[in-house]
Amino acid sequence: MMNQKLSTIKFTGYPVSCRKTFLLFQSLCLAGLFLCGSSLQAQDWREIQRFNPAQTIQKIRFLNSELGYCTSSLYNGSTMNIYKTTNGGLSFTPQNSGYSATRFMDIFILDEQTVWISGNEGLILHTRDGGLKWETQNSGTREQIWGICFTDEKNGHACGANGLLLRTTDGGQNWEQRPSGINNLFYAIYFIDGQKGFASGSNVLMRTDDGGENWYKVTGFPFSPPADWIRRIVFVDGQTGYACADIGRIYKTTDGGDSWVRQESGVQEALMDLDFADDQVGVAVGFNGTILRTVNGGTSWEQMQSPLGAEHLFSVDLISRNLGYIATHQGRILKNDLFATAVKESNRETEIRIFSNGNQILLEGLEEDSECRFFDMQGRNIPLRAMRREQNRIVFDQPVLIPGIYQALLHHSKGKTQIRFFISQ
Repeated sequence: MMNQKLSTIKFTGYPVSCRKTFLLFQSLCLAGLFLCGSSLQAQDWREIQRFNPAQTIQKIRFLNSELGYCTSSLYNGSTMNIYKTTNGGLSFTPQNSGYSATRFMDIFILDEQTVWISGNEGLILHTRDGGLKWETQNSGTREQIWGICFTDEKNGHACGANGLLLRTTDGGQNWEQRPSGINNLFYAIYFIDGQKGFASGSNVLMRTDDGGENWYKVTGFPFSPPADWIRRIVFVDGQTGYACADIGRIYKTTDGGDSWVRQESGVQEALMDLDFADDQVGVAVGFNGTILRTVNGGTSWEQMQSPLGAEHLFSVDLISRNLGYIATHQGRILKNDLFATAVKESNRETEIRIFSNGNQILLEGLEEDSECRFFDMQGRNIPLRAMRREQNRIVFDQPVLIPGIYQALLHHSKGKTQIRFFISQ
């Protein structure tokens, strides 16, 4: 019978809010287990990977919460400069690109097996087996290819330096150049569907409505001096899209890209990438550790703290409202799985209780459909087995754990709550 009360955690309002919620602890020294007087707050991006040697991670992209890729600029002669994770970033496996001292600029993941990567010197790589083998496709150019995307397994598009626009209709076996009429650098390319797409870059935004056959300039974009280097464009539906640029500029369209309005970001740093989980929740990243978050479709943006200080942040990918990854200039990967729900509030008062009898852990006061996972402080999953569920509590089998700090992540109808606890000798 489990009758040793470990601790009571009581919170009012939303459990992981970084500014309006406070956790009150009554910690008892029972069963060698203590609750730490802190919780993972909404601002907590944590480092989960540091590649050695240090190398610039230009891009990170995920297909789902587990499967993702990132690419690096590695100048030590190694060709192992593509990295794949199948466990949500807990570990990354290097893959052989066949090239060294190469800048890979973009990644497009079609499915678990099919991926394209673009880079300098006109490089386009393709895998059909999840990265076991990467093949070089003939792009027909030596220009740097900054952006690449596909609408299905056959139809793809790419963009790059000197006004470069490319199209393929056979999965990349053949690429053809399409006239842009300009020599501006294109950074990013994005297709809403098989016909409608956008290419953005240095003081330019172009659009196609016929699958990349013809391109024309968007006249309803409010370019302003000294420059608008539009580094990323993304749409959340057929009408609503966002773009980020240098000097802290963020833009939004609500009419399918015909007209755009500038949003107030509150920063002057170059924004290198942005992504949206839906029409409300988005994150932008950039130079000097800049992380911006919106939860209201860009009506307001707030700064989040980077654990790496002023290190430049080059790429961000949101898998959902509650899960995102950032890649950095010095070869590190950040993760945050609580940032979106933290801004919601509730008048509901909740009390969670933890008990232990030495070889089991009981969480009490949970909602009936709550789930719980345990992690160490490096983010590695601790596979505690749920022995039984009894209405508002779950009993877990507790294996022998070495002394240290651990985290219990609770999923419930109001979002997520994270509790840190310490196991002593």
